[in-house]
Amino acid sequence: MMIDVAVIGMGPWGLAVLERLVTTWMERSDIPGLTVHVIDPSMPGPGVFGGDQPDYLILNTPCGEHSMYPFPEAARGRRATGFHEWAVNEGYQWVGDRCERTTAGRPISPHDFLPRRLMGEYLAWFYRCLVEEAPASVRIVHHETLAVDVATREGRERVQLANGAVLEVDHVVLTTGHTANERSLPEFMLAPYPVGALQRAIRPGSSVAIRGMGLVAVDVVTALTVGRGGTFVRRNGGLHYLPSGEEPRLSLFSRSGYPYCAKSLGAADMTGGYRPTILTPEAVANLRRIPGPPAASPLAPDGAAPPRPGGRPIDARRELVPLVLAEMTSCYYHECAAAEQGPEAGRAVAATLAAAWRTGTYPAAVADLAERFGPFDATEALFAKGGGSFLSGKDYQTHVSAMLEQDVAAARVPNGSSPHKRAQEVLRALRDTLRLALEFGGLTAASYRDFQANLRNPLARLVAGPPVHRSEQLLALMDAEIVRMPFGPAPAVLPAKQGAVVVSRFLDNPHAERVDHVVVGHLDEPTIHRSSSPLLRRLYDRGRIRQLHLDGEDVGSIDLTDDFHPRTASGVERRLWVFGAPSEGVRYYTAYLPSPASRVRAFLDAGRCVDEIAGGAP
Repeated sequence: MMIDVAVIGMGPWGLAVLERLVTTWMERSDIPGLTVHVIDPSMPGPGVFGGDQPDYLILNTPCGEHSMYPFPEAARGRRATGFHEWAVNEGYQWVGDRCERTTAGRPISPHDFLPRRLMGEYLAWFYRCLVEEAPASVRIVHHETLAVDVATREGRERVQLANGAVLEVDHVVLTTGHTANERSLPEFMLAPYPVGALQRAIRPGSSVAIRGMGLVAVDVVTALTVGRGGTFVRRNGGLHYLPSGEEPRLSLFSRSGYPYCAKSLGAADMTGGYRPTILTPEAVANLRRIPGPPAASPLAPDGAAPPRPGGRPIDARRELVPLVLAEMTSCYYHECAAAEQGPEAGRAVAATLAAAWRTGTYPAAVADLAERFGPFDATEALFAKGGGSFLSGKDYQTHVSAMLEQDVAAARVPNGSSPHKRAQEVLRALRDTLRLALEFGGLTAASYRDFQANLRNPLARLVAGPPVHRSEQLLALMDAEIVRMPFGPAPAVLPAKQGAVVVSRFLDNPHAERVDHVVVGHLDEPTIHRSSSPLLRRLYDRGRIRQLHLDGEDVGSIDLTDDFHPRTASGVERRLWVFGAPSEGVRYYTAYLPSPASRVRAFLDAGRCVDEIAGGAP
């Protein structure tokens, strides 16, 4: 007897599934043999972290936080090497801004943000390790092609491959990653990736507007400056940009009007070490009226709660956001008190605020702390002033520059100990609590649309930003007038005979400007009904997957059970699982590298899938 599993897509999420399969079969002798069909047209492991990327495209999390071995007990007797250790063992060192195998460079620190291509190498190495470490009862077969269809046949799944081959398996796990939506961009509008194609399409000196201010926009700006030969130098106590003369003229804008906040220098991930007192799993369970205390996983560093069935859909803005703001405020004053009088004083402040929250005296308690430590406006930290009016583009750019300078100063506080930064980054440690509120129908249909349009990005802006040196570089580029922000928040983009015209909407003195190109500086969330993936479209057209259904209407994303099976009009597809980007929407924040601490959820979810596969063995 043999169990056959197809894993479609072998990027980071597919690796998490494969790691759990291999580890489970290593630990158990009571289950049949296993064949894993890995279906990916590229080298298994890297996914979007391909080795052809330039070194200036870097990760936005420190290398010391990444390991594809999630749990110590699962790694005994195995290589169990994290990303930082792997890079050092491979002989990589810094040579300027590049990572090379050398003994004459600068050693790599666990706090360094490494090139994405190195992460791709690490993930490919990890895949090879899994193949080599797999027990004799496990066979792993790589099919270097795409899956284009999955159909049911006589109680099994028939996977059609693009090369004409057909696989018959017992289970199919979809980890296809980010798939584009079907659409054609106007001639003046350019996609951000691959950056090589973007660079070829844009001439030096041309005018380029970048729609977005998040991580994708950072990549675009870097590709069109550093990637064109520009350099940054430190002199007179500041960072300065030396143009190459090959740069285009860049203008940034976004709907919110504000760049993402920078990652703190040398900060440790707060997950597992921070204990919330207001935004707790119990508080969210009470909001949703989920009976009983939230279940916890003994494998997660913080006992993170897995998805829970049932419960009342909530209004995120009215019911969840107040808890978020209160926990941020509690964290801020906890850090202030701990810095002044030690950890016990910090815990006492957090306990005082938690008690005040329960008794309705929270505003007065915060006011007392503000007199002692200074004010902290959590609403301003979360939402900034998106959509507000400014006198002119210059006035707006001055305002954004001041915000960036303040954020950089806070991010540069040693060991990430700025109270402002800690209050922001606590949301990364509490992602699983937010998931308990948001996922699997946790919101009403109206709140779901509001969250996707207006709340998701502010939450991401605080904790999913670039390393602090990228924010410093943006300020230097603005000083050098290579990058401008003349339009204010949420301008309109209108097609023109040549290029486009960008028109301000929230400036008292309106500003309009023709540009040669508009670069899409963000990634659209993948859909299923408009997906460019032949596989997802066929599954959708056949009714094997459908859009998320809330309050009697389709709201987007893919509809899944809380154990990751697609829902259909007639029931549940029990032999199919979906993880990663295609599940974004019904899930919350899936765009991350699986790893311990705040990114362990991928392994926990993959483990539930694998336990079901193994438990359902004949």
